[in-house]
Amino acid sequence: MGFKTLHFSEAEVSEVTKCGAEGTKIRWLITKEDGAAHFAMRYFEMAPKGHSPNHSHEWEHEVFILDGECLVVCGSQRIKVGPGYAVFIPPNTIHHFRNEGTKDLKFLCLVPHHE
Repeated sequence: MGFKTLHFSEAEVSEVTKCGAEGTKIRWLITKEDGAAHFAMRYFEMAPKGHSPNHSHEWEHEVFILDGECLVVCGSQRIKVGPGYAVFIPPNTIHHFRNEGTKDLKFLCLVPHHE
């Protein structure tokens, strides 16, 4: 594969069904199938009061907040962020995201391929 362009609305949307997730949808924008050898790019929408599960894994990930307000819990830290914030989650750190605003939280999340 080579060069790719995609408007996010063209990517299939699905509910995040991982145990502990609530009110969260995902769109896979760039994957291995597109020729991305190292990282995947995902677009998330989280409804007000929605959240990801409290979890950890062996890989890092990077998050960029596009819209909305988010509480990021990473280890013992709890930090509120909004549009324009970048977040780094180190490997093997318990973390989760919670929409604490009144509108949908929208963010990009990049992860290395781990499967």
